[in-house]
Amino acid sequence: MVQMTKITDKYKFVQNTTEKWTGIGLTKLAGKYQGVVFQFGKVSFGEKENADGRLPLHFQWKLLDSNGLPEDFFGEEFYNLMGDILCDVIDNQLEEGKLQYVNTDN
Repeated sequence: MVQMTKITDKYKFVQNTTEKWTGIGLTKLAGKYQGVVFQFGKVSFGEKENADGRLPLHFQWKLLDSNGLPEDFFGEEFYNLMGDILCDVIDNQLEEGKLQYVNTDN
């Protein structure tokens, strides 16, 4: 029997109190990305549905610690992992009533 890893097991929130940031640190269950730390920036949804009927999710992000991995290591697979994590974070915040919206258009 193959056991599926939950997305919540692949990350945890981490803080740097000296530089005053909170980021997302990837755990050993994130495989080759273990030890990588990043932050999400602006998050938005596309205006038109894609071919499978879903609105695309767009987000900015910042790499805080590459854990020694080269820049070209962070391609589509990593971007998809971040998207899965972002969806999980949003879902959890909605369930807890803690989702915050900040209008950055003004």
